[in-house]
Amino acid sequence: MKYKMIKRMIPLCLLALSLHHEAAWSKGSSLHAAGCSLKTLAGSYSWDEETRTDYSKLGYSKFGQGWVFAVSVGREVNDGKGHITSGQMTINNTYDGKVKTETYTGVVEVRANCVGSYHITLADGTSGGGGVIYIDPKTRNFTLLDAYNIGTAKFVRDGN
Repeated sequence: MKYKMIKRMIPLCLLALSLHHEAAWSKGSSLHAAGCSLKTLAGSYSWDEETRTDYSKLGYSKFGQGWVFAVSVGREVNDGKGHITSGQMTINNTYDGKVKTETYTGVVEVRANCVGSYHITLADGTSGGGGVIYIDPKTRNFTLLDAYNIGTAKFVRDGN
């Protein structure tokens, strides 16, 4: 008899727990109430990224057929007004194995829910890539989902 009662109570307990969890999520940590702005990204950041790209599908004859893997690290400064005022990155890839350094500037957009866009321009005027960013409103660190390669970059604000 007790077993049947307990068996009937389990779904109710799970429902109650689920509703409690949902209420706590929507009350204190809703994505819509995160409160980010361009000022959230003001400051300097160090970052690292690992990517892979199938250049044969992108029409780049320079790289030939197959996948190119790359790792890169860098530092940049965001002015808090939507601009990356200066940046430098060092890249190593499996195409030629050469390490090269590039400088860049760029633009960022930030929505109140701490999701935004990120695009950089290399010193020679060509695109350096970009994608969607997700910002932690407390630490102001962010992650970039690279729109041009398969990979993510982690940006850590100086002092974190």
